[in-house]
Amino acid sequence: MKSVLIIEDDAVLRAATYMVLIEEGFKVKTAENGREGIELLEQYIFDVVLCDIAMPEMNGFQVLNFLKMNSDISMPVFIFLTEKSEREDLRKGMELGADDYIPKPFTREELLISLSVQIQKKEQYLKKYNIEKNILELLKGKITPDSDVKRQKSESTVSKFNYEASIFLTDGKKSNFVKLSYIILITSDRDYTKVNVKDSKPFVIRKPIKVWEKDLPKDHFIRIHRSTIINT
Repeated sequence: MKSVLIIEDDAVLRAATYMVLIEEGFKVKTAENGREGIELLEQYIFDVVLCDIAMPEMNGFQVLNFLKMNSDISMPVFIFLTEKSEREDLRKGMELGADDYIPKPFTREELLISLSVQIQKKEQYLKKYNIEKNILELLKGKITPDSDVKRQKSESTVSKFNYEASIFLTDGKKSNFVKLSYIILITSDRDYTKVNVKDSKPFVIRKPIKVWEKDLPKDHFIRIHRSTIINT
């Protein structure tokens, strides 16, 4: 269940937005100005902040800037609710790091579409970030591969592919010969694997990750967990 903070000084709009989100299954808290919003942000973790721009005591730009300046607070998806459509305001918000704008008045559908799109984008970013973080930690020696990987690296099995050789990849949409050394990352999805290649879009291939693990040269490729092989 995603949590949302609404920071809006218009009581009617604040209440209406609250009811829409509660009906859609979100956990929701509200604040009537930027100062109250920051107090809640210091107490709770939110997935999304819906924030008005023009408010008494502290405006929306100041709220967003506060979040950016406080690294101890988890950065949520930040969406402005605004009646202002001037280009200067839009540019300022984007420069500060806003994820989206919803102009007032907005419909229920407009609100929910914006939330869905931005939450999905944030989740995809976090997934990619976590994979990259694990890879970096592994390469720096901060984490140790699991016992199966250790065992496989110690075995004297012969890999099918040579690291400097080229292999033919095709996924029905595109085909190409790719140098094995250009493969950056392989991730699994049941019987399929996504092969991320340098200077190319990924190939999605019907080949399980365990087959890749067997065929790839083990002094260059390592399986860091059940669904990911990296080029070290």
